[in-house]
Amino acid sequence: MHQRISEDLKHKLDNIVNIPTLPQVLGKVTSMLQDPKVSAREVAAIISQDQALVTRVLKIVNSAFYGFARQIKTIDHALVILGFNRLKAAILTASVLEMFRADESVVPMDVAGFWEHSLGVGIMAKSIARHTRIPDTEEFFIAGLLHDVGKLVLAFYASDQYKLVVDKCNSESLFVREAEMQVLGFDHAVVGAWLFEKYNMPIDLVDVAGFHHSVTAYPGRGIQKISVVSLADMLARAMRIGNGGDTFVPDVSENILDMLNIDIFDVEAIIKLAMAQLSAANDFLNVIRGAQ
Repeated sequence: MHQRISEDLKHKLDNIVNIPTLPQVLGKVTSMLQDPKVSAREVAAIISQDQALVTRVLKIVNSAFYGFARQIKTIDHALVILGFNRLKAAILTASVLEMFRADESVVPMDVAGFWEHSLGVGIMAKSIARHTRIPDTEEFFIAGLLHDVGKLVLAFYASDQYKLVVDKCNSESLFVREAEMQVLGFDHAVVGAWLFEKYNMPIDLVDVAGFHHSVTAYPGRGIQKISVVSLADMLARAMRIGNGGDTFVPDVSENILDMLNIDIFDVEAIIKLAMAQLSAANDFLNVIRGAQ
């Protein structure tokens, strides 16, 4: 359970944010992904019951970003080619995209810039994990890609209130979190954790969404992934990748560098690795944008 989400705050969010119910198949899939006893074949069988979800997942895995020469035509084929972890990342991405299929022209945020930044953080997080030899790098990619989902929730489902946030952020040159706290009384991190809890998403996604701006406040044992995504967010901002909601670049935390046993030379190598991957990511961005 996310420490900062009191029952009163959950009630307030329920009243402010008119979030849709997760479709039945997606709800079942997200629950299954948290069960270590569930097989990949069982998950694939459930996904195959929802043709729209199958289509979205296959669009993602067939993007040039994944780099497969031959087209993947079925979920079972994707499972064989990608493996369960990479397929799981595609499923979670498709699940989140389903929630944000509105007219972007009425959304008070730079949606294209948001996704470019989010993808940059995902790639940067995966690069940090790879450079530091942390296993399951695909899980770091998905955690980075979805870390700021709270901003999307507010922009799409509480757009009037979030327009006030964006206006205040721009007119007073504030960090977006500062503007959120002043206007709403809470920030996008809390909203992201609330959404992922509500939709029964994996607990590591709940924690990353909730604590990527406050790593040292995290009370649990999964601090490594939160630290990686927090650092990835700082580096993506430093490299001006996409739109993180404001124009500021936060200082890279020495505590996080120490925690991950990373120095400035490691940071340079990580950025170089990530930027090389970003150059091949336009197709993935187009798939994400097209899914909305």
